[in-house]
Amino acid sequence: MTIRRRLVLSFATILVLFCLNLGVYLWGKKRQSSTVVALERAVARQLLVASIQQDLTNLQKQIALISEIMTDTAQTGAGSEEIAQFNNHLAAIERQIAEMENLSDSADRSRIESLRSDFQALSSSWRIFYENFGVNQTKAILELATKGDPLSQQMINQVLPQLQEDEKHRMDAAVADFNRVGLLTQQITIMILLVSIGVAILVAYRVSSYLARGLNELKNGASLIGQGQLEHRINLRSSDELGDLAQAYNEMAGNLHLAREQLLQTKMDVERRHQELDEQKKIGDKLLLNILPVQVAKELKEQGTVEPKYFEDVTIIFTDFVGFTTSSEKLAAEDLVHFLNDYFTAFDQIVTQYHMEKLKTIGDSYMYVGGMPLGRRARRTPSHPVDAVLAALEMVQAVSERDTPASPVRWAVRIGIHTGPVIAGVVGIQKFAFDIWGDSVNFASRMESSGAPNRVNLSQQTYSRVKDFFDCEHRGKVLTKDKKEADMYFVKGVLPSLLDGKGQTLPEPFVRRYRIYFQKEPPAFPPFLLEPAERKMG
Repeated sequence: MTIRRRLVLSFATILVLFCLNLGVYLWGKKRQSSTVVALERAVARQLLVASIQQDLTNLQKQIALISEIMTDTAQTGAGSEEIAQFNNHLAAIERQIAEMENLSDSADRSRIESLRSDFQALSSSWRIFYENFGVNQTKAILELATKGDPLSQQMINQVLPQLQEDEKHRMDAAVADFNRVGLLTQQITIMILLVSIGVAILVAYRVSSYLARGLNELKNGASLIGQGQLEHRINLRSSDELGDLAQAYNEMAGNLHLAREQLLQTKMDVERRHQELDEQKKIGDKLLLNILPVQVAKELKEQGTVEPKYFEDVTIIFTDFVGFTTSSEKLAAEDLVHFLNDYFTAFDQIVTQYHMEKLKTIGDSYMYVGGMPLGRRARRTPSHPVDAVLAALEMVQAVSERDTPASPVRWAVRIGIHTGPVIAGVVGIQKFAFDIWGDSVNFASRMESSGAPNRVNLSQQTYSRVKDFFDCEHRGKVLTKDKKEADMYFVKGVLPSLLDGKGQTLPEPFVRRYRIYFQKEPPAFPPFLLEPAERKMG
C-alpha cells in the first residue's frame, strides 16, 4: 500500500467519524425541533381551551342573569344590537374551536369535532333563548331548562376541563421528549468525538512511526553509498514510495559501478564522434548551400559574417495562391502540405532552369529574384527581367495544368514583378536567412497583391525592360494597397513577331533578339508559348 493511500484511508476514517458525529448532531436538532413544534402546538391548544372555557362561563353567567330577571319581572325582548353582540361572542368561540382543530393531530381530531358539535347545539339553544326572552317567556325558559343549562354545565364542568388536562399532559410529554432527545444527542456526540480523537491519535502515531523508520533507513543507506560503498544495499522491503526510493538508490549504486567500467569505452566513443562530426560538417555545408546562395555561404563559412551588399539592378518576383485560405480550411493538414510541396517543387525547378535565385516561401507565397550575382557563376547579366517573366509565365502554366476538376485544390496564382535596387544580407544568428530589403521589394509585393489570378503583373520599370520581348496590356494607374497609384501591365505573352510558328523548342526570332540584347543564349523557353499568338494567359 502506498503512502498516499495510507494517508487517504486514515483521513477518510477520521472524516467518516466526524461526519457521523455531525449527522447525529443534526438528527438531534431535527428531533428537538419537532418536539418544540409539538410543545408550541400543545401550549397554543391549552390557551385556546382556557379561553373557550372562560368565554362559555361568561356567556353562561349572562344567560343565568337574564333568566333570573325574566322570572322576577316582566321584561321586553332583546334588541337587534344585543342579539348581534351575543352572536359575535358565539362566533368568536366557534373560531377558537376551529383554530384548535387546525392545531390538533389526527388522534385528537374526533374529540375536537365532538366539542364543535356540542358547542353548535349549545349555541343554537342559547340563540333560541336569547331571541324569545321577553317575547315568548315559556319557550325561552323551556329551551334553557331542557337544553341550554345541561349542555353548558357539561361543557364547562366536564368536556373543557378534560381537554385542559389532556393538553397539559401533552405539553409535559413534549417537554420530556425534548429533554430526552437533547441528552441522547449530547451523549452520542461526545462518544463519537472521543472515538474520533482516539482514532486520529492512533493513525498519526502509526503513520509517523512508519515514515520515521523508513526515512532513517534511507538516510543511512544513502550516506554509505555516497561514501563510496557501492556494494551496500538498502534493505527496505515495502511496496510504497519509500520502497521505490530504496530500490532507486540500490540501482544507482549498481549503475555507478557500471559507469566506472564504461569510462574507458566513453573515451573511445569520443574519438569516434569526432569523426562523425567531420561527416556532419560536410552534411551541414551541403545544407548551407541549400539555404544560402553559393557566394554568401562561402563568405559566411570563411568570415563568420556576411557583409551587406547593394545591387542597383535586380528583378524581384512575388507569387501568391488564390483560393489557398479556403482550401486550408477544408483540407487535412497532410494533404495541404502535399499539394503545396508539389507546386513549390515545380517552382523550384523553373527558378533553377532560368538561373533565378529562390529567396524564401512565406506560407503560400513564393519569392525569387533575378540579376543577383551570388550563384556559382557570380556574374551580372542584364537579361534578368526577361528571364524572370519567362519563369513567371511558366509558373502560371504549371498552376493551370494542375487546376483540374478532379483535383481537390483549385488554385490560381498571382505573380508580381518589379525591377530596381535592393540591399541584400544575412540576418539572425539562429535559423539565419538570406534576404533583401528596400523599396523595390515592397513595390514588387504591391505588384503581386494588385494583380489578378493566373496573370503576371509588371511595374513600369520592369515593363520598360521587357517590352521588346513580350506583348503587354497597359492597365493604367492602379491603386495599390498602400493607397498609391502606379502604372501596371499584364503580360499577354511573347510578341507575335518573335514567334515563327514552326513549333521549335526555341523560336528563332526570339533567340536572335535575345542574343543581340544580352550577348548570350536564353536559358530556356516555355513550350506552351509556341502555340498560336492569340492564346491569352490565365
